[in-house]
Amino acid sequence: MLEAVLFDMDGVIIDTEPFFLRSENMLLKEFGVTVELAYHYRYQGTTHEYMWQTMKDEFNLPAPVNELVERANKIRNALIMQEGLQPIPGAIDLIKNLYENKIPLAIASSSPLKDIHHAVASLDIEAYFSYFVSGESVEHSKPAPDIFLDAAKNLNVDPTNCIVLEDSKNGVNAAYAANCKCIGFSNPNFPAQDLSNATVIITDLATVDADFCRNLFK
Repeated sequence: MLEAVLFDMDGVIIDTEPFFLRSENMLLKEFGVTVELAYHYRYQGTTHEYMWQTMKDEFNLPAPVNELVERANKIRNALIMQEGLQPIPGAIDLIKNLYENKIPLAIASSSPLKDIHHAVASLDIEAYFSYFVSGESVEHSKPAPDIFLDAAKNLNVDPTNCIVLEDSKNGVNAAYAANCKCIGFSNPNFPAQDLSNATVIITDLATVDADFCRNLFK
C-alpha cells in the first residue's frame, strides 16, 4: 500500500545538474585538472564532502575539503544567479497531483538543507512537502539507505510502502537498500546511469501520477 513518496531534488525536481557539473569542472581546472563532464556523474547522489574528499585524494588537490566545497558552492551559486533555477519538466505537476491525492511527500536530497529550502522556495512548492532531509543530516550518504529510512521514520510510514523518485545510480541503490519502491528517472538530456535496481524506469515525469504510483504496489 502506498503511504508516501520521497523525492530526490537535483535532477528530479530542479534542473541543477548542469550547474553542479560546470562548477566542479571549473574548480578542478583552477588546480590544473581537466576531466570530461561525464566524469562527475559518478558523484550524483553523494554529499559535497564525500565528492570533494574523493577528488582531493584522486587528484592530490592542495586545498582542504571544506574550502573546496565552499569554493565550488560559490561558483555554482553565481551560475544559478546568472541563469536562474528551472524545474524538471513535469515535476511540479506531479508534486501537485500527489499532494491533491493526499499522499504525504518528502524531499530526501544529498544537497545541504539550506539549498533544499532555497530551491523549493524559488519554485513556490515548499508547502507541498511534509518533511525535508539532507545527506548532511544522516550518518551515511547515498548509496546507503539512511536518508530514505530517516524520511520514512519522520513521516511515520513503513519504508516498504514508500516510493522514491531518483535519477542517479547512488540514489536508486539507496532506495533499493531501504526496501522502498523506486521510480528511476532516466533524463534523456544526460548520459545514462545504471538505474537497474529501480522498480521501474521512466524518461518523462509527465507519465507519472498518483494512480501510476499506487499501481506499483499491485
